[in-house]
Amino acid sequence: MTMFPSLKAGLFVTVILLLIPIASCSTINTIQPEVNLMRLDVLDVTLSHVNLLAELRVFNPNETSVTIQGVDYTLYLEDIKVFSGRSGLAQTINPQEYGFLTLRLSTAYWNIIQLLNRLPDKADVAFSMQGSIRVGESRLFSKHFSFEKEGMIPLHKTTQ
Repeated sequence: MTMFPSLKAGLFVTVILLLIPIASCSTINTIQPEVNLMRLDVLDVTLSHVNLLAELRVFNPNETSVTIQGVDYTLYLEDIKVFSGRSGLAQTINPQEYGFLTLRLSTAYWNIIQLLNRLPDKADVAFSMQGSIRVGESRLFSKHFSFEKEGMIPLHKTTQ
């Protein structure tokens, strides 16, 4: 018995549509990981940019491992957008454990000059980091979680 081509195509599409929810089930019930900015280090200074490394600590509150597919981020210092970018680093974090992501950041001197003009009388630098983290076994079925962190960076510690 031979199936008609349109019936075969319809059956194929139906099977695929049934498999998509099954493949993405592990991501559906994922609790949002906790993201914290742990440190910023100057990597190098070029003729046009300042390059830094930022270390993010990510806590997995889930009962199963999660795979981080990437991070989108924007960092403000004293309300000046200093860094923005996207990282495609993939890392699996075990349940109830921490993982660390290192991001390479680059900014133009103009942003640093604006920042320095606001610092002369300040003991601390206000920061705000916003972004999203992509979690899932595959990029196709990943889930985006937004995060926003604010705080102060004490300048007396950065000069030591």
